[in-house]
Amino acid sequence: MAGELLAKGDRAFIDESYEDAVQAYTEALAADPSDARIYEARANAYLKLEKHSEANADATKALELSPDRPKAYLRKGIALFNLEEYEAAKEAFEAGCALAPDNTFKTWIRKCDAELEGKLPAAPAQPPAAVTAPQAAAPADTPAGPPAGPAAAGSSAAPLAPAAVPEYTGKYRHQHYQLANRVTVDVYAKKLKKEQVAVAFGESHLTVTINDTDGQEEYKLDVELYGKVIPEQCKYEVLSTKLEIVLVKADNLQWGSLEKSDKVAAPNYSTPGTEAPRTYPTSTKKQKDWSKVESELNELEQKGELDMGDPLNNFFKKIFAQGDEDTRRAMMKSFVESNGTVLSTNWKEVGTKPVECTPPEGMEVRKWES
Repeated sequence: MAGELLAKGDRAFIDESYEDAVQAYTEALAADPSDARIYEARANAYLKLEKHSEANADATKALELSPDRPKAYLRKGIALFNLEEYEAAKEAFEAGCALAPDNTFKTWIRKCDAELEGKLPAAPAQPPAAVTAPQAAAPADTPAGPPAGPAAAGSSAAPLAPAAVPEYTGKYRHQHYQLANRVTVDVYAKKLKKEQVAVAFGESHLTVTINDTDGQEEYKLDVELYGKVIPEQCKYEVLSTKLEIVLVKADNLQWGSLEKSDKVAAPNYSTPGTEAPRTYPTSTKKQKDWSKVESELNELEQKGELDMGDPLNNFFKKIFAQGDEDTRRAMMKSFVESNGTVLSTNWKEVGTKPVECTPPEGMEVRKWES
């Protein structure tokens, strides 16, 4: 019963129905008040609702029940940070980092240090780790934190990329990070009211204006964007510690920076405003629906299962861990025999013959003699 309600809450969380998620998690706790996972999940939903005191209470309860949960320390630290209890937040992040050393915790620790020193954080969002091959050993669940940034090796379609910190002028500081399908811009301005903020989205342009309480302009970000976006899908949200702007890419090209610049190579559009569909090598004629894979990645990220580490690698580990024996055999055989260019889960197709090395389009296979 509690498991079904927990799953119901997770689905509501993914759909961004955070109130419904809290309700489902609360019902799950009524059925099983000793499950630390439910308290941890409800804490995350409370964070989305900016109910930081409630999030802190739930994360604390989760740690009382299970002290070895890095994500609970992360939720607790974020809640305390937003409550401006920076010393306690830092202690929580340090405890979580001791359990699961990760750049997410280190970034939050730097933010706490910056606040304690009376200045804005100087560190960019979490840089990604490189993707490695699926591991033969049964992978364990990877603890997660808030989305930051992860990259598939050797591919321009990597799901995450490290953000360059752009130069800026004005009262507030901004930085950005990107996923495969969107770019997030954070403007660090505390306790803003919605009426103080104006954001205009263009196909290749972003304008952000922040006024003081007297209506006088005190900050403006006016940039020609590196790539194209879909204005009607872009959005922004005024949070307690920052203004968060989400730019939805018109394609899945990797951005070299936030702003278009002569110093950074421009995106390569084969046809203006379009990009050729992404294809990946496979050992069969049946093509994998990679857009579905990307949506599954986004769903897991929203659920909080890919918050830390490298999401694409974690995603393949999840497939490997949850697959049957034939799935695991197919993944290992196809990856090894193809020199890392093919990853199949269909044993019936790859088990009957060697899997050929299939390099990406525009590249060729070369054998080297020692």
